[in-house]
Amino acid sequence: MDTIADLISQHLQGNSNSTGGQNWSIMADDEMDDFEFDLDDDVDISDATALNGKNEKKKDETDEEKQLRIMEGWTSSVPYVCESLEEMQQQLEVIVSKLLIAAESRHWEHLAAWDGALASWLGLKYPFPRPLRAKLARFYYELILIPSMEPKYIQLFASSLDRTIATKLGHKRKLEPEELVLPWQPLWLVLQKEVWPSKRETSSSRNLHNILLHVAETCREYFAASEISNMLDTFIPLFTQETAATVFTIITSFLPRSHARTYLPFIFKTWEAFHSYKIEDCVLQMLGQLSISHVAGKAGDFTPDGCVEWKDIGIYTEAEWAVIMRSCLSSMSVPVGNSKGGSTTSQYADRTRPSAFKKASNRFSHLAQIIVYSLSVDGPERVTADGQKTTADGQEKGYLGGSKALDSLDRLITSVESYFHPSNHGAWTLALTAFIQWLAAELSARWNEEQQVSCKTPVAQRLTPEIKHAVIETLRTPTLLAMFSKDALSTGYAQAALRYMSILEPDLIMPQLLERAYGGLESINETHRTTAAIGALAAVSTSLTKRSTWFKGQRHVVPLLELCLPGIDINDSIKTVSTCMFIVSALQFVKIGDLNVAGSVPLAHDAPAEDVVMQAEGAETPTYERRGAAKMTEEEIEEEDAVRQSTAGFADWVVSFFRRVFALYENLPEEGGKSGKTGGKTEDNVIKSLNTALDVVCANLSDPLFELTLNLVFDYATTNVRANGVRSIGNVITSLARARPKATINKFLPFTIKQIEIEMAAGASSVRTTSNTSTTVPSDTTLHWNMAILRSALAFGGQDLLAHRKDILQVMNVLREAKHERAYSGYGRMVNRILAALTGTYPVENRLVNPKQWNDPYFERSHHRSWGKQFCESKDVEVEWHQPSPEEIAFAGDILAGVVSPTMDVLEALTKVAPQQRDSVWKNDFCRMMYLVRSAWTGCATLFLHTGPFDGDECIDANEYVLGLKPEHMQANAAFALSDPRDPRHKAVKSLHDSFGRLLHTTFLSLSQERPINGDAADSVDAIIQLLRASDVWFFDYGVQRATFVAHKKHFVMTRELVKTHSKQRQFPRMVWIKRATLYHYGRLYQHTYNRERTTLDDQLLLDLMELSMSPYTRVRKHAQSTLINATASYRRATRLIMPKLIQALEAELTKGKDADPDRQKGALYVLSDKGIATFCLSLCPEEYISAILRCQSQEKPSIQNLVAKMVQDTMLSEESLATTSFLITHSALQESIVSTRSIYSLTKITTNILQEATAKLDRVAERRKRQFDGTMTALQTLATDEKTHWRYQQYAIRYAQSCLCRDVEPSASLSSLFINNVVSDHPSVRTYAQRQVYADPDPPPADRRELWLNPSRNPLRKEIALRDPEAFLADLEKPWTPGQPDIFFVDKEDQGFLTWGKTIRGYKAPPRSKSAFTWDARSKRSLAAIGDAITPGWLTKFITHLSQEGAKAGTTTSVDLRLENILFIKSIFKMFEDSLLQSMLECLSPLLLDEDKYKLRAGCEILAGILRGSKHWPVDSQTNIWAWVMERLPGLFDQMKPDTVQIFETFISVQLGDRDPRRNQPLINFIKAQTVDFNASSAFAVSKRLTTIGTMADSLGVRFDADSHKLVELYFDNIQTQYAEIRSHIAVNIGVLMGIQWHPRFRTPSDLLVACASERDPLQVRKTDYLPRIQKYIDNFGRWREERLPPPRVSQSTYDRVGLTLLQWLWGTAHLPQAPTIFPYVMPLLPEIFKMAELNDSSELQLYSGAVLNVLSSITAPPEFVEPVMDALIDAVKTSPSWRIRLSVLPVLQVFYFRNLLNLPDVSVKRVLDVLLECIRDENVEVRETAAKTLSGVIRCSQRQRILPLKDRFTLLARKTKLPKRQDKEGFTDKIRTLHSAVLGLCALIDAYPYSVEPWMPEIIETLGRYSSDPIPVSTSIRKCAASFKQTHQDTWAMDQLAFNEDQMQALSTIVSGTSYYA
Repeated sequence: MDTIADLISQHLQGNSNSTGGQNWSIMADDEMDDFEFDLDDDVDISDATALNGKNEKKKDETDEEKQLRIMEGWTSSVPYVCESLEEMQQQLEVIVSKLLIAAESRHWEHLAAWDGALASWLGLKYPFPRPLRAKLARFYYELILIPSMEPKYIQLFASSLDRTIATKLGHKRKLEPEELVLPWQPLWLVLQKEVWPSKRETSSSRNLHNILLHVAETCREYFAASEISNMLDTFIPLFTQETAATVFTIITSFLPRSHARTYLPFIFKTWEAFHSYKIEDCVLQMLGQLSISHVAGKAGDFTPDGCVEWKDIGIYTEAEWAVIMRSCLSSMSVPVGNSKGGSTTSQYADRTRPSAFKKASNRFSHLAQIIVYSLSVDGPERVTADGQKTTADGQEKGYLGGSKALDSLDRLITSVESYFHPSNHGAWTLALTAFIQWLAAELSARWNEEQQVSCKTPVAQRLTPEIKHAVIETLRTPTLLAMFSKDALSTGYAQAALRYMSILEPDLIMPQLLERAYGGLESINETHRTTAAIGALAAVSTSLTKRSTWFKGQRHVVPLLELCLPGIDINDSIKTVSTCMFIVSALQFVKIGDLNVAGSVPLAHDAPAEDVVMQAEGAETPTYERRGAAKMTEEEIEEEDAVRQSTAGFADWVVSFFRRVFALYENLPEEGGKSGKTGGKTEDNVIKSLNTALDVVCANLSDPLFELTLNLVFDYATTNVRANGVRSIGNVITSLARARPKATINKFLPFTIKQIEIEMAAGASSVRTTSNTSTTVPSDTTLHWNMAILRSALAFGGQDLLAHRKDILQVMNVLREAKHERAYSGYGRMVNRILAALTGTYPVENRLVNPKQWNDPYFERSHHRSWGKQFCESKDVEVEWHQPSPEEIAFAGDILAGVVSPTMDVLEALTKVAPQQRDSVWKNDFCRMMYLVRSAWTGCATLFLHTGPFDGDECIDANEYVLGLKPEHMQANAAFALSDPRDPRHKAVKSLHDSFGRLLHTTFLSLSQERPINGDAADSVDAIIQLLRASDVWFFDYGVQRATFVAHKKHFVMTRELVKTHSKQRQFPRMVWIKRATLYHYGRLYQHTYNRERTTLDDQLLLDLMELSMSPYTRVRKHAQSTLINATASYRRATRLIMPKLIQALEAELTKGKDADPDRQKGALYVLSDKGIATFCLSLCPEEYISAILRCQSQEKPSIQNLVAKMVQDTMLSEESLATTSFLITHSALQESIVSTRSIYSLTKITTNILQEATAKLDRVAERRKRQFDGTMTALQTLATDEKTHWRYQQYAIRYAQSCLCRDVEPSASLSSLFINNVVSDHPSVRTYAQRQVYADPDPPPADRRELWLNPSRNPLRKEIALRDPEAFLADLEKPWTPGQPDIFFVDKEDQGFLTWGKTIRGYKAPPRSKSAFTWDARSKRSLAAIGDAITPGWLTKFITHLSQEGAKAGTTTSVDLRLENILFIKSIFKMFEDSLLQSMLECLSPLLLDEDKYKLRAGCEILAGILRGSKHWPVDSQTNIWAWVMERLPGLFDQMKPDTVQIFETFISVQLGDRDPRRNQPLINFIKAQTVDFNASSAFAVSKRLTTIGTMADSLGVRFDADSHKLVELYFDNIQTQYAEIRSHIAVNIGVLMGIQWHPRFRTPSDLLVACASERDPLQVRKTDYLPRIQKYIDNFGRWREERLPPPRVSQSTYDRVGLTLLQWLWGTAHLPQAPTIFPYVMPLLPEIFKMAELNDSSELQLYSGAVLNVLSSITAPPEFVEPVMDALIDAVKTSPSWRIRLSVLPVLQVFYFRNLLNLPDVSVKRVLDVLLECIRDENVEVRETAAKTLSGVIRCSQRQRILPLKDRFTLLARKTKLPKRQDKEGFTDKIRTLHSAVLGLCALIDAYPYSVEPWMPEIIETLGRYSSDPIPVSTSIRKCAASFKQTHQDTWAMDQLAFNEDQMQALSTIVSGTSYYA
């Protein structure tokens, strides 16, 4: 839902004047655009509350009847006859038949085109049969799964599937699960390949996996619920520590929402075990969806066994709810204590193992959904005998509102309430305000839904009025605080929340909001408060104006409007926009009229009888509105009287408003700049917002006030002339004319015509100019002023223009002589508006009630009762449309014949003037005449229907194109004035329009002639620009432009959202219904605008545009390019027309070499770089397109080279782009769906013939694609091997060649040669790209081509190993491998077994002893031979030389990493050739490994790693030989390792051991294990490198190192006290790694895991404590070690410090990993010692890490059973520690942990916290006392407010009882001063607990403190500090806060603040 800030932005966009075709999106060449209306009509509007107040549901309405009713609602809203249902069903049959034919014949381009046709059909809102919807959903689903389908088509089909079945959460489904069942396994197989591709196939730019995941989310409800167990059996085994975030995203996207109890325990346990922000997002999203879906429990939409029964709190148990609320609190990220914000380290943990998906999630909306949809009366209400919410003793009993979820929310909001205050602004503010906004929105949605009779939620589970009241009361204070936030977005969220809340509980919200609003509006020195107040008023305008929402609101409308007027200020744009927004919001549903006029309706007591009223007046006002006054109470009568009296101020307000507007206009900057606008973007936004406000005000004025306004504006307009206000005065007149065109025309027309004639006669606009940047002549200002008034007055005249026909034609003739650009452009716009007003179809008004009721005398005197009136159905809204009458059409014809036609004749004559004679006069005449002509045709966009003949070049290849599948242009009925081609008027207009097109072509030919030698060539630019703008009119000004359509849709959505309170709302004000009808009308017109057929004249003009797009003039070129690109999107197959000619033009220039025209090249390249055109070219003619781009190397101009580089980057092909599998293979599942769909629309004789034709031509399409592939590859190879090719273009060619490689095309030996030869290129980037594709596949192609895409690897050694006995399987993995052992198998990627095992796992058999396991296919042998021939000794030498170079970025770091791309290349070489190249490479390798140059060593390790990785499937003897060679040199290599090369060896081990069975690398592993570690050796580096090596090995082997990890952990613990800090850091890291390896719950099956999650406390073993005895041993020794600590500076060498710091580093590191929750069992016993470490001032590092570990505990979600023990440990540390330093360091930690776990702490722990704080507040140490007081204040603020009064009495009594003795009694004085100080601190803590309000008990405390303000330090110091804080936090609201104090209390406050009466 949009925030108010978003709506303001949309509003400004919606009112912008969008012209031209600059924003058109690009469609496929033959594709129909998909632009549906998003109006949520899938919801049954009959369920909405009817106007008579009843809540009735249409009985026994079938789905067909419902769809028919919705259709009638749409079609009846426009003023013309729409197509019949029968016609549209016939059209649907044609579309679906063609879809099926295109799919069955595998013509995907035709299929995409007809899919667009279906989208267009759906946009007309006709009934779509449910059986057909289900069939098409399965059809689209199968299309997505076709192997080798291009990604662009997959995305298109995914969108179509989404359109077919996607339903908004909580809304009625388009299809029920029993109507559609989709198989999930095929989608999973495709998705799996995209999520985990091979390293060679990995591409960062590929986004298909995200698209497929969205498909899964769309279809999840249609996956059979019986498949849930199979899904879990498939997904859960893939869940590992590395893949957790990715697999969890998949699980939550696939699982249906039914039978949720099957998997919810698993979800919660996994969430508890993994410290991951991404997983938490997925869980919250799923839980939000489940909460809404199962709000009805067993009565929900699912089957009885699929519904989730409600449990303790909603559908959740108490334990689950505790986890949710802990997450909710941590998501707020508020700072506590010394923290600066950020309450979790889970985002750091996600960086170590990121998810593969980019899935946006709004966690605050999900949290709000969970909370709101769990609200119900599910417990005893928290009340006392006297009705209060707490008992007398302060102990809470029961739950707020009787709802557990509400009680949790109340505690949550209470704990963070102070963070909403503007002075406490921070990064958390946005999170908090977004949360309350979503809470209010979801509450509104649920409350309104449950008011419907169709609601299935049982009454016992529904919201009660008491719950609703309590929720709003809970949110009220923070929302009212947040409305003054410092950033606009947070303020917008708060305003949106106020909007929902003010409608739900206006009596709770509105009084306090108005109090703040009046204060903010009356404040003159706090601009931000004024702006925020105005914005808040705009948000709650419904409650202000609508009686049924809040009866007391209407009386405030006029006073608030008056107070807001100063907000219209040119110096404060934000305030002005906000003011306009409020005016719009408040007045758009209000009639602005005085109710205190004679004859007004009397009040209820003396009202005449109803029948008297009905007889005396028309009965247009609904009866229930008339009867509204007859049943009013005394209070309501008083309010009614107040409203009537307030409306007397409307007249003064309107006058003041217009004068304020005039004053702002007068102070605008002078017009200037390229656009001639008044000011910059800021002023532009201000003017747009004012225009909207003017429209609303003028539209709703009563007749007397409109006359008053008209006279006021007339007086101003006729007595003032201002150059900076020309456009602005036009806007004012436009608003008047839009409301009352007749009155406006009659008022202004005579005066303006007279003034224009006078000015023109006096020589105005006689200075010739042709550019809008020309300076305006001051003497012309009066002319421009009056032209703006006249133009605006005539803009909406329509029928009213006929009475002034003669005057209008007269003034047109006068203005034809205007020669200045400003004047003749204004004249053109006037003609445009007149023609549009005469020929257009549009609503003539948009008032709040229907015209009949508006004109009803009763309504005139009681219209306030209809303010904010809403209508339930479109049939209740009577829209008054303007439709052109014959007289208006005749008038328009007269203008065309009398003004436009002669002007076209003049233009034609001008084009015949010789170029040598074209001077400035000619140019001016041409520009102004062309401007007039194009303006006139712009106004005729709907004058006549284009009916052909469409004889343009269709550019069809008869060999491939299926004529029967040619898309048909949908000619929806629309409001064209002349639609009958036989009508003489239609013929005349069409003839003139054709003449206009021919004139454009003639003009192009004329302007393209050779220019005069002595002339100024630039003189023709203005004329050409006019020609291009006229071409825009020709191509785009027909029907309605897309930009206009999009803008109107945005404006409609904005208007709807301003009054929308819930997603299922179906009652809207009349304006919304009118905009909806207009949008539907525009949608019908838009279907005529796009995908149009071409005429010969269109073709010619397109080619003219193409030529102009290569013009030497930048302005011309850019404009022509934009027009041409947009035209190709608007006209069918226009791209096919221009593309070959454009490429030919580019090639013609390229043949000229350096003599080529760079401007023509740049122009052609820019058009070809357009995304839509480029996509088409790459599909149709990739060879020509790519060749043309890559031949541009001869042009040295940087701009061209930059453009080429961008084109290359943007036009890289995907593997599927040239694949043929999808064309050649029949897809059985798709065929089944086609056959199934044909059960509805069977084949006819015609469609059978089309199918036969399409099938026959399919082979030609496949052949063409193969030719394209071969030709493209040949061209690329030729270019790349040409010695003259620049290295950059050689790189481009190689990149293109890589992107074109396709697995279903035979490998090319020549291409392999190209790649391998360029691996040793002198240019690094060429080498990088070349080596990526040096690979050959030995396997022959499979019999089924689909296997190439679904299962590309066909390794003969691969086998699927059945996991019948996981224990035996693990035992087999530990068996040592000896060569020749037959039954051995290797498992390289153990991608399961962390949580559970699957049914099989991929493994590999051992290779043969001496011969290769692979037999090369004949096709692949050629490529293999080509690569082998190239690898000569010289090639190797050159390769190694390049590999040993430093590299561009080598100097940026002291260490160097191995480059993975080099390793992969070498691996590929030795994988293909096995050991045949080994000896040659080893000879070169040996020197590198012994070289001291680190870059040569890096090269050697890269080669060695590549060889070893590539030897995976070598014969056993060959593997033995290479390992023997390696092991001879490995000790020396290890020994020569230095600090700057250790990273090389570390990466080498990681690369070599990763994803490999350890037995494959047994020699290396044995070598590393054999390294003895002397932890006390003399060289720290010698130990460090061994530990690094071991740690890298363990991390790389992962779980396969589990057996050795325990021994290593024990070794590390034994040597944890080593003397070297560096070694201890390595030990800490390695312990964390090894313990992470040991964490693997490993259930036998997923079913076992699910059972364990449902029944066991710790199924995932996060509480496992294998090493707790070892930790306990250290704990036992810590006391002794602490006593033995060495004195500084040798303290760091103490055993205590060494051991302690190492353990802390281990805990700190693990806390930032996904397995962070596993540290709690180890932290618990260590806590007392950590507290002691924190007080050691002589060890800064130990103190730092101990504090960090204590703080990080609050950033991890602890297992529930650890929360209370940790809190108890913190409390015990404070209570029992003899050291005040420990108490001082623990108190902030206690505060943070208490807050983070506030919602999960038991009452006993809360009481203990409070008790210990009360003890600490009397501590001997002052710092401890003050810290305890600060902590106490936070605890009281967030949870213990019921204890305030007892604590106040306690501290007050203690202070009064404490009498200070004389200072001579030192012991007594110290004790008493400490006691008094503790009492004072306690009282100050109570005040600090409410920093932004004055509670009733607070003045008494301040008075008490005043008595001690002069007492000795520290008493007086604490009091003054508290007073200073009080002063700072209350200064904004002091005007109201001071009312709570009496005189004595004020004096006390003044005294403690400064000693004077500051507040007096």
